[in-house]
Amino acid sequence: MLPRADLPGEGLTRVDFEQLRSLGAIALYATTFVVALVSGLVPYVLSFEVFVLAVATLTNAPIAPIVGLGVLGQAITKYILYLAGTGTLNISWVRRTATSRAAEAFARHPHASLGVVLSSAAFAVPPLYPTSVIAGTLRLPQIAFVLVVAAGSIVRYSALFLAPKLIRPLF
Repeated sequence: MLPRADLPGEGLTRVDFEQLRSLGAIALYATTFVVALVSGLVPYVLSFEVFVLAVATLTNAPIAPIVGLGVLGQAITKYILYLAGTGTLNISWVRRTATSRAAEAFARHPHASLGVVLSSAAFAVPPLYPTSVIAGTLRLPQIAFVLVVAAGSIVRYSALFLAPKLIRPLF
């Protein structure tokens, strides 16, 4: 329901648009978190990267809440995938995404595994979805995994958010 203020003497109401700004910001932040969660679990249906670019291009939203809520939503979903990889969560369709070849590469170079997770989170090479499952399968340290995913995601989403603002003056 829209905030309303009574007009004197006429019994009519009008919409108080000043309060809509705060409602719009709350809706944008809630949508950011939900899109981050959903796109983290179903990455090929909904792209959080496209969402970040759209928000940066079409709104005057500040970077911190958009990137922060996006990182939180994505980190939660990647941790769920990590848990599926460890077998803590029995989600068979997720475990099938981890190919044995990629798992073998992780196992051959365990010291570089967190570097691969960082590259995956920051640059999407390799994709973070299967990387999260494999990291769980190989039992990489949980806290290190979540912190590396968060750090890489902050870099990635900040760069995406700033890109339109940096490119716009060139045209």
